[in-house]
Amino acid sequence: MKAVIRIGVVILVILLIGFYSGPSFQENDILENESFTTETGRDSQEDNIPAYTDSLTRPKSGISVYVGRSLEEFKQEWGEPDRMDPGKFGQTWMIYKSEDYYLQAAIRDQKISAIFAMGNGVDSSPYYSGQPVDEIYRFTMITTEIFVEDGEESYQFELSEQDLHSRLLVPYDDLYAQLLIDSTTNRLMGVYFMDKQTLISQRPYEKEPTEQEGISEPDQELPQNLEEVNRAREEQLFDMVNFIRKENGLSALERNEAASDAAREYSISMGQESTDEDVEEDTEEISSLEERLTNVKEPYESAAENTAYQFDIAPSVVHAWMNSMEHRNTMLDDKYTHTGLGVYGLYFTQNFLEIPPSDNETASQPEIERAD
Repeated sequence: MKAVIRIGVVILVILLIGFYSGPSFQENDILENESFTTETGRDSQEDNIPAYTDSLTRPKSGISVYVGRSLEEFKQEWGEPDRMDPGKFGQTWMIYKSEDYYLQAAIRDQKISAIFAMGNGVDSSPYYSGQPVDEIYRFTMITTEIFVEDGEESYQFELSEQDLHSRLLVPYDDLYAQLLIDSTTNRLMGVYFMDKQTLISQRPYEKEPTEQEGISEPDQELPQNLEEVNRAREEQLFDMVNFIRKENGLSALERNEAASDAAREYSISMGQESTDEDVEEDTEEISSLEERLTNVKEPYESAAENTAYQFDIAPSVVHAWMNSMEHRNTMLDDKYTHTGLGVYGLYFTQNFLEIPPSDNETASQPEIERAD
């Protein structure tokens, strides 16, 4: 009898070891860009954030002064960009990169229509990179409702309590500053200055037309140059993620084309097979991350994936990932060495790989993680 019990215990131990020794999977929700209303934000007793409605006087210095000015005037100060990226809404993005800043400026009709900047190498007056949020609250007129008139049309933008902690919107006459805050450190990550038309087109907040007849919504159809726009936003994600990693003392990621192909296929699958209501249900039927990375030839020790949807511009995606703990931890994990990026319309995917040096021995069984 004792022998039978011993045999049973041994079998149980073997089964438990076999159960726990396989790859681990982390299945999180796909990060969605949701719109919020602000009734809870106005009455917050904990934060004591004011709710003013008047516009501020436009800044007299810093990068924001170029919004509305000519392309030639901007280039006189900043020179030729590192590259030109096609964009939506009739805009073209000029990309400027340095060790201490990342900047992209939008051109529409030969004028600067929007500028996103992060890093200490750019004067974002009256704000600065890394600025504590408490300081912003003390010296900035915070508003929870912003009314924008565009000809005969009027729009009301409403900020939620979450917006007040992570993406403030500050009106300056005909200029609008979106303050992208890192809610983990409570410091300013980047500033997005934009004109009225850009604000209305990109729908960054819940927007309700006023009670006027015949008000139409901005066109949200995919652009005709979708493929070019997708590739451009992949490059922007790559630049911004590596800039943030370097700011946090981490090594830059290298591109892996096979991982990029897998990321693109996944974004296309989400975009073509899913709607806003059933994206989670549909994507569960798509192949796993481990299966999608089968074309990666290099031996890798671990892999992870960040995804997002309903985003129009790359800076908003990176900001959202930084404010989600699972996505943030993946982005700032020093073990990852390579990345692949895929964008399709409003759907964004970034794969992360831990690939050891080529002179190392064959890597162990990959550990798969996924931060959706």
